Amino acid sequence: MAPRVWLITGCSSGFGLRLAQTVAARGDLVIAGSRNPDKATELAGQKGITPVRIDHNDDLPVLKKAIDDIIAAHGPIDVVVSNAAYIQTGTVEELTPEDTLRQFQANLFGPLNLYRAVLPHLRARGQGTLVTIGSMGAWYTLNSCNVYTSSKAALRLAVLGLAGEIRGFGIQHCLVEPGYFRTGLLKPGANMGGTPPSVRLPEYAEVNKGTDDALAMFNGIQLGNPVKGAEVIYDVVTSTGVAEGRPLPEFLPLGSDACATIAATVQKTLDDIEAWRSVAVSTDFPEGT
Repeated sequence: MAPRVWLITGCSSGFGLRLAQTVAARGDLVIAGSRNPDKATELAGQKGITPVRIDHNDDLPVLKKAIDDIIAAHGPIDVVVSNAAYIQTGTVEELTPEDTLRQFQANLFGPLNLYRAVLPHLRARGQGTLVTIGSMGAWYTLNSCNVYTSSKAALRLAVLGLAGEIRGFGIQHCLVEPGYFRTGLLKPGANMGGTPPSVRLPEYAEVNKGTDDALAMFNGIQLGNPVKGAEVIYDVVTSTGVAEGRPLPEFLPLGSDACATIAATVQKTLDDIEAWRSVAVSTDFPEGT
């Protein structure tokens, strides 16, 4: 079987980096995308990995040309992994409309444009796999991170809806929602947009401090092993290893904390429905009228 060709965004660090290394180690070929390939120093010279510049925040025509150029140079793409994202901290009142737009651009509009750019090629071939890296944060609110979590919640529904639209063309999609993994995401100065002290409102000092302290505490002690996480993603996408013979799932929580957190949110929702069911159903017209 010929090696698969993977296009992975956000490969300069974190999950994207580990996934690129895992895919190449398993014998497939990786087009490792990042906004600045020169920063992907850990991938330089690795067999089976070709760093390229691709920024899903570019305008759609620019992104389409980048995809066209990649396919012209490297041939058809089999798997596209939308991984690039960042965390914007700050309360809703403190953040500007521009801050909010940038967050949704990076975490929602950009991934959708990436798929808009690549789908014509996959449809023409009648095959392909899309993998969206979301977050367990899509399932809950978090003080001073609600613009981030809401962008991931919007991404969740958008790509699950996309999956139904493209299924008839022979194209699969899997949404992966990881918990906390021990990458550099939470390190100070990493891929996180924080609100500077000059724009923070004193009324939210306690709220912001609680989130800042929690993120700092999690840094370096996250439960998730990014190498194992990347290996599981590879196995699930290729139906090998721990996913031998199993079809690609629509949705894959990744990590014990993701499983527990998402399950708790679902249960709370069910509990809320039951607590208010009699009131909610009282708004219906009588049956048969």
